[in-house]
Amino acid sequence: MEKFLIYPLLGILLIFMPIRATCGVDIDHAEEDLAFALGTQAYIFGYPLAITAATTLIATNTDSPLPNAYAPFNQFGHVAKLFTAEDKDVVSSNVDTVYSSAFIDLKQGAALISVPGTGDRYYSMMLEDAYTNVFGYIGSRATGNEPGKYLIKGPNWEGRVPVDVNKVITAPTALVWVIGRTLVEDEADLVNVKKIQAGYQLEMIGPAVDKTPAKKRWSLGDPGKIPVKMVEQLTWQDYYYWIGQLMKDNPPPTADSGLYVQFKSIGLTAETGFNPESLSDAARKGLERGYHAGKRVVKREALKTGATEVNAWAYNMSQGKWEQDFNLRAAIAFRSLGQNTPEEALYFNTRTTGKKEQLNGANRYTITFKKDELPPVDAFWSITMYNAENFFVDNPINRYAIGDRTKGLKIAGDGSLTIYIQNPAPEEAQNSNWLPAPTGDFRLSLRLYNPKQSVLNGDWKPAPVKIKE
Repeated sequence: MEKFLIYPLLGILLIFMPIRATCGVDIDHAEEDLAFALGTQAYIFGYPLAITAATTLIATNTDSPLPNAYAPFNQFGHVAKLFTAEDKDVVSSNVDTVYSSAFIDLKQGAALISVPGTGDRYYSMMLEDAYTNVFGYIGSRATGNEPGKYLIKGPNWEGRVPVDVNKVITAPTALVWVIGRTLVEDEADLVNVKKIQAGYQLEMIGPAVDKTPAKKRWSLGDPGKIPVKMVEQLTWQDYYYWIGQLMKDNPPPTADSGLYVQFKSIGLTAETGFNPESLSDAARKGLERGYHAGKRVVKREALKTGATEVNAWAYNMSQGKWEQDFNLRAAIAFRSLGQNTPEEALYFNTRTTGKKEQLNGANRYTITFKKDELPPVDAFWSITMYNAENFFVDNPINRYAIGDRTKGLKIAGDGSLTIYIQNPAPEEAQNSNWLPAPTGDFRLSLRLYNPKQSVLNGDWKPAPVKIKE
């Protein structure tokens, strides 16, 4: 079984390369082995960078903001609608928030983001770097709901900070993705949300480090429509070349230097990009093998949850802050970008009951939170229903999620809350707490926005799904 991103593997190869040569073993084999190991690790290390860049090129391939939140570089785009069961373009949507998005090129200057006051309405703007690490937030939890101005600057920006800026945030990389989420109550509330979204403003200020547009610095032509497929179709030479160009624009974090400095042996550096001309035929052969092995490793890791389980609910406390878990970082980039850190929002997912029985609409289920075991949050929580394809489920009451903001939700006399999960409508007294299910298999996602410390330290545990007695 292939298993990479283990530094000792490189040490062993580096130690034994000369030994194998002096023992009469063809040095070409050693060079190929080393290039194979480094090429595999470089593929995995650079994969989130490639996916982020592909997503950026796709989302900014427009001359003006679009309703799907696509927008040109350094501009906000907004989604100003609630998804329904009829929408099939986005999987695992939510009905708690609507999205805003901006891809920022900090080589063009610093980004001044202005936000309006939101009253008691929750909002967040997640700041993600080119390697999918979340390095900051603007929003209810992080900065409050008052109007404000926030300056996002690159590592080498030396411009003047406006006097009315509330906070300066230094980004680790030149490419930044801002993902905004604004609470929406229902369709009627969208008119209020649109006014708030219109108040999200982005302006580039100060000196530019490089006036060449990002698309010209590292574009590979037609971006297509699906980031994973865009990266998948690259040849091995183009993949490492692209990673090299992106690394030049977005040098890796210093904390990762123990790994990426070794890529110099395969012609890949953050200073010069990818230069394979000096590589031997054996090294090139090993690098090509490493490219294909890296692909297999990423796909294999993406099939794993990488999660902790409690009462059959799976969750991940590493989301958004991967540190040196490069395998997990690449796997999540393959599956889905834009993961909040646990402090902002933590998601629990399950496809089974607490006894590991597959959830299916042929059965009727309940989730009962005891009085002192309701999800502890500073913002809000919800449970969303998805069919086997991760889309919303069509139902007679147009309810796709249920939570503490659901109108009419009934708390029992003892303070407990029971959610009824089934395909047919329950008895009338239970309708207010009904989450409609499809006829086939389904999964549930429990989202906690601004979870309390008892969630983050593992003291609180979500109640299991049970077959209704």
